[in-house]
Amino acid sequence: MLIHRSTKVLISKAAWCTYNTYRKGLSFPSQYSKTETLFNSSRDNILEYQRTRVRQLIQHAVQTTPYYRDLLIDIGLSHDDLTQLFSTDSTDISIIPPLEKKSIRDQLHNLLSDISPDQKRIENATGGSTGTPLKFYQDRTYWNQRNLSVYYFDRWGGWDFGEPQLVIWGAPADVNTGSRWKQKLNRYWRNQFWLDGFQLTETAMHTTFEKMRQWQPKTILAYPSSLHQFAKYLNEQNLKPNWDLKGIISSAEMLYPHYRTLAESTFGTKIYNRYGGREVGLIAMECCEGRMHINCRDIFFEIDSDDPYRIPGDILITQLNNWTMPFIRYRIGDIGRLSNERCPCGNQLPVLAELLGRSTATFRTKSGMLVHGGYFTQQFYNIEGVSQFQLIQDSFEECTLKLVINGEWTEKTCDEIVLKIQEKLGTDVSVDVKYVEEIPLSRSGKREFTISRLT
Repeated sequence: MLIHRSTKVLISKAAWCTYNTYRKGLSFPSQYSKTETLFNSSRDNILEYQRTRVRQLIQHAVQTTPYYRDLLIDIGLSHDDLTQLFSTDSTDISIIPPLEKKSIRDQLHNLLSDISPDQKRIENATGGSTGTPLKFYQDRTYWNQRNLSVYYFDRWGGWDFGEPQLVIWGAPADVNTGSRWKQKLNRYWRNQFWLDGFQLTETAMHTTFEKMRQWQPKTILAYPSSLHQFAKYLNEQNLKPNWDLKGIISSAEMLYPHYRTLAESTFGTKIYNRYGGREVGLIAMECCEGRMHINCRDIFFEIDSDDPYRIPGDILITQLNNWTMPFIRYRIGDIGRLSNERCPCGNQLPVLAELLGRSTATFRTKSGMLVHGGYFTQQFYNIEGVSQFQLIQDSFEECTLKLVINGEWTEKTCDEIVLKIQEKLGTDVSVDVKYVEEIPLSRSGKREFTISRLT
């Protein structure tokens, strides 16, 4: 068993090297070395690299895309003004209006670079968890650079090339890729075993755990909600991993505190939270000290707020590597807040102090106060009578609370939850409680616990 396991790791390591050499060229080892050097360098070096890349990207976008050429005229910015914009050490690009999802849908082809050949464009789309999927284009250079950064950050979470990994995922674009034999081959050389986040039946979870016992993955990559469901099942069945895990990487959803607590106690290892988007790649990753560092190599990160270090605001992302379809100050749909601290882990990448989740999952009161969706999910911690829940803010005056309940549910519990909701949103807010058989996953496979129609 040990010989087979070690041989498999060697095979997978060789496969990773072969794959990356094919995708990124013979210079892959040197490219990855340069990636590590930049991420581990001083704050000044990192920010100087960013300024250069932002300047190059904006100049490319203005020269080669109809959308940004027209935008330059609309805002009255000349090429001389654009040069002046980057003549200092600052990278203030706030004069450029944010790129909205509606603009991408309406101006899809005008956002494409004139010098990007059709055959090199790779079509992609979001999962559509908050509405209609958003279509956009990337290219192989974008994916190569994205992967180099992912490799670097995932190693913070214990992953390494070729080592066995359990993947608990649900995005259709990732789960349903190609034919069955291609899926099996792809997962074999990567040394991954997949548990479909759409199909978390007791049989599937039990089979996966037995497979884990034999295979002993070093890391887990998972949707937080699916990881929580798996950990909850293992606890209920009194099944405990009897091998050492290096870490768990959570991604694609909000990692709530009770998710983290249960998973870390069940698997006996730390969770490293990863934040990203299909449109722009990896945005930030949690380090060993629990701080979320921003991926300055691939993105320029802004908070749309008068005081981004104290007041949360919409996150704006400028993707530095996708020159086929430049995204400049893209409003990704999440809310966050920056930190000006230097992390005790020693890495000098800037820190994202708070990630408050989707703007569509953040509630607003009449007074203008933002209420993080996590406040509402906390009210359901350890309530035995609730199997599933979803809170929807229909207006400033009305909310809908959908509940899937079990035999432990009482009307007293219902009254207490409604009171907690009204304490935050206002005592005059009406909460319509609806008991349902099931709350389906979104089309992207993600669980939506809070939805605000106002945002």
